Amino acid sequence: MRRLIIAFLAAFGFALPAYAACDLSPTIGARSTPNPGQAIMASLEIANHGDTPCPGTLDNPNGYMIDIFLSTDRNGPSSWAIYSPTWHEDVLLLGGRMSRTTTLAAGVNYRFGAPSYESGPFTLPTGMPAGDYFLCAGVDMGNRVAESNERNNVACLPLHIAAPLRLSPPTHLPLPTPH
Repeated sequence: MRRLIIAFLAAFGFALPAYAACDLSPTIGARSTPNPGQAIMASLEIANHGDTPCPGTLDNPNGYMIDIFLSTDRNGPSSWAIYSPTWHEDVLLLGGRMSRTTTLAAGVNYRFGAPSYESGPFTLPTGMPAGDYFLCAGVDMGNRVAESNERNNVACLPLHIAAPLRLSPPTHLPLPTPH
């Protein structure tokens, strides 16, 4: 009986028409170890791995947008990241929402920031403890675009946040007395 059910499901699955949809996926990179409150530049690429175009906001008000956010893990927020000048989990960086996006044809990759292929500057929030974080790009976090795979919309890069440089007040030593 079990074999009959498996054979029926396999036959039924192959008889279904293919689902055509776009599939957005980001890639992000950065080169520096910033301090809290500093700006960072990032390389950003978006790929459409699907078999139909993914609408951008320049052609469709309900097209995809991209969020650049900071996190303590590789998971994005459940919707759009929220900006704050001070640290909180999955915080949208200042300048980190790319709302003017172009429609991506099937199988196309698009690099932002030509000619140097760096985007930003994205300002980090203040009040962050020094340590290890993830700089993430989330594409279509608001789920405006129907995709064949909604699980590949966030890409993260490990990022170390340096401790702020603290200068100690000068120590005044007694001057030597002449002999």
